[in-house]
Amino acid sequence: MKDVKGNVVCFEKDYIIARAKVTRSGQKVYTPSGKYVGRVVRVFGPVEAPYIKVKIERKWGRRVSEIVVRGDRNGRKR
Repeated sequence: MKDVKGNVVCFEKDYIIARAKVTRSGQKVYTPSGKYVGRVVRVFGPVEAPYIKVKIERKWGRRVSEIVVRGDRNGRKR
């Protein structure tokens, strides 16, 4: 899987809600410059343009406006 870009919609306590065409949870999320933000914990919403919920694992993660979801390696296996 290639890198998937997404736009942050809002922040919710320790989570980011963003729009990105991701199909699985457990993937790592970064800023466009490559800094680690957290992991995808939930994918929901319409199939054409899904939302993702990202658990913020870095304090500065609340200041991002764009994210990049990288590959399936180390993602949750089903």
